[in-house]
Amino acid sequence: MNTRINNITIKGIRGAKDSLELPLNGKSILLYGDNGTGKSSISDSIEWFYTNRISHLSSNSEIDLKDALRNSELDTDAVSEVNISFVKQSDIDCSKTLFNKREKLTTDFSNSSDAFKQYLEESKEENLLLRYQYLTDFIDNTKSDKLKYLSDIIGFSEVTKKKDVLKKSYNFIKAEIKNQNFEAQTNTQKQVLIEKLGATISQEENLLEKINEKIKPLKTGIEVTKMEDIDKILVHLKNSTNNKLNKELAFLEKANTVLNTLKSEIDFIDSEYVKYYDEFEVIANDVESIMQTFLGELLKIGDTVLSKKYHKDASCPLCLQPKNIEELRAEIANRLKAIEESSKKKASFDKAKQLVNTITVERIKRLDTVLSESLITADESKLIKTGFVGLKEKIAEYQKSSLERVTSGNKIPKAEIIKLSTIDFDFQNGIATRIKKIQEIFKKDNSAVLYSNISASKDAFLKIKQFEKQKVKLEKQRKTLEIIYNEFVKKQKEGLENFITTFSGTINEYYQYMNPDEPFQEIKIVTIGDEDELNGITIEYKYNGNWVSPPQKYFSESHLNCFGLSFFLASVNAFNNKNEFIVLDDVISSFDSNHRKRFAELIFEKFSKYQIMLLTHEEDWFTNFVSPLAKKKGWLINEIKWTEDKGTHLEEEPSDLRERIEVNLADSKIDGLGNPIRRYLEHSLKEVALNIEAKLSFQYNHSNEHRMPYELIMGIKSEIKKCSPELKAKFPVIDRIESSSILGNISSHDNPFNPKIGDLKAFWADILELEKIFICEQSDCKRPMVSLKNYDTVAKKIRCGCDHTKYDWKK
Repeated sequence: MNTRINNITIKGIRGAKDSLELPLNGKSILLYGDNGTGKSSISDSIEWFYTNRISHLSSNSEIDLKDALRNSELDTDAVSEVNISFVKQSDIDCSKTLFNKREKLTTDFSNSSDAFKQYLEESKEENLLLRYQYLTDFIDNTKSDKLKYLSDIIGFSEVTKKKDVLKKSYNFIKAEIKNQNFEAQTNTQKQVLIEKLGATISQEENLLEKINEKIKPLKTGIEVTKMEDIDKILVHLKNSTNNKLNKELAFLEKANTVLNTLKSEIDFIDSEYVKYYDEFEVIANDVESIMQTFLGELLKIGDTVLSKKYHKDASCPLCLQPKNIEELRAEIANRLKAIEESSKKKASFDKAKQLVNTITVERIKRLDTVLSESLITADESKLIKTGFVGLKEKIAEYQKSSLERVTSGNKIPKAEIIKLSTIDFDFQNGIATRIKKIQEIFKKDNSAVLYSNISASKDAFLKIKQFEKQKVKLEKQRKTLEIIYNEFVKKQKEGLENFITTFSGTINEYYQYMNPDEPFQEIKIVTIGDEDELNGITIEYKYNGNWVSPPQKYFSESHLNCFGLSFFLASVNAFNNKNEFIVLDDVISSFDSNHRKRFAELIFEKFSKYQIMLLTHEEDWFTNFVSPLAKKKGWLINEIKWTEDKGTHLEEEPSDLRERIEVNLADSKIDGLGNPIRRYLEHSLKEVALNIEAKLSFQYNHSNEHRMPYELIMGIKSEIKKCSPELKAKFPVIDRIESSSILGNISSHDNPFNPKIGDLKAFWADILELEKIFICEQSDCKRPMVSLKNYDTVAKKIRCGCDHTKYDWKK
């Protein structure tokens, strides 16, 4: 983290009509400005530069951001610009411009390098700006939104996404094991083995042994020692049998097996459908609650609008009907809680719905394997085809019900209406009869019987092994995913809680710094949720020795804002890895005087390593608390002004004023020149008064900074009369300034006096002559101001740093 700002130039953005420049050179700056002077134009410009948005404008859908960004006084073809350069990192210096292109406002960056793009992306993840109205964002969020907010900041949301993927995979495997119903399919194939070979066979060697027993009387000369040998036997037997009957028998037995498996699953399918039906009824009977889940985001936004006081009237911001704001927020909170419960019901419903759909798809797929056989179209297979199509249609009713939208208002059939029954399988009797007839024919041909039995046994055995293999594979995946998921959740919670413990400690440290000796202690963030699920986070603290939550219960507005400020600063400390600057825009507006003082001390003590841009309109805080500390720490200090001509701008430095005055005098441009000359004279007189320690009457706060020239002259002359006869000889210059008609009129905003160019030039010459008395003209003098700081105690002279300009002075 080492990126600091060298210079910011803002032109044509918000209140800044002309060029507003902040030559920071990596230093912190304190800026004071009355409300309406446009100081937030600075924070708006920085936020737009980094995020392409301005939060307090983006929250209002009626505002066109680009149009609102541009100063309203700009010409159509003028370019609005934010230029930021960085200390010792010129490769990321950049201007972001806003301009009209084909009658449409367009933005562009002057720097398209990979280094700048990477810097901008990294900066978007950091906390660079805080405004007063967003201090309590985190506190006002719901528990789940607090978790999301913090998760997004620390990158924890990506971890949660991975956890969700693991959980989804785990649940899919579990559902697939249940859907396949391996036990029913295996039992059906075992029945085939018993029927064909007269035994339950689980091992390959037992199958081979049984087949050898069956073929021994045929004396084929073939011994079955491995599975491949079974095919040799079948080829041998096939040559001696009626191939057409063999094909028909294989088709009939396949159909019979599919039917037996499906028949054994009637109760399984029905029980899963009953669960789904019950869930559907629960949701359908409370469909309003489910519909409300779609309003969740809207209600959250509405609560944000109210909590941030974007809508201040005692009415609903949507319908504008009269309503107490606190009562409205309480109603929203209750509705959000109800929505959360409805969301849980919907999740349970979705799970049951998905399982029924998956089960029906799989069963239809099995029926289709028979319906796709070529023999299904034979005349003798008409009843079989009709029966299979009938079963498929009944199962399709299950599937159709699983696709019904619960919010449609339609009902789904009860389980007893569409449940499969034994009557649906009556056509299977015809299959059994035909199988017996073929077997009777085969009895006359032992080879044909053996072919049929061995072929069917082989297929049944291989299917059993296939089911066992699939089940083992899925069970292994399920157990592996379960272990991974449980460990992942464990580490996830440990990681989050370890971070939160440290993070909470920092928040508490900053909060206690600003609130010493108060009853709110040990503030911390706490996770909420079951063992395998984090549902949210909340804030707890000790109040008079008892744990309390949430902060709003006892915190005043000032305390809530202190927490929000502590949270932001702790976030900066924890997450800002790239940038070493932050912008604080009017963050102490609702703080009481004690908290304001402590905040100022916190910034200078705990955040001295950061470059801070601190903006405020609080004059007393600026003058009496922050400015003295800022001066000691070498901060830049300035005042923001606004005029119709220039828009938002900084108080001009004396050197800038002098240059502007001299250029205008040279060009004889005297309109409006009186005010700059007065301000320059005030600055010069203040410098003289400070250095000779002139005594002036006491003034409160910022009034002391706005001394009038006449008052300053009187104080200076009084001090000189007491201390320096030598300087008293210079009074004619001071007297000319004091008696000038220009001095008596230029401070007035409404006067008929209209000075001529000659009058202004003469007055300006007197001011410069006054400066020469108190400022050394030697170019190599390092401390040119004649000051008591350079007092010669031996010669009793007041002098400059090089001793060239000096006067008698009695202390």
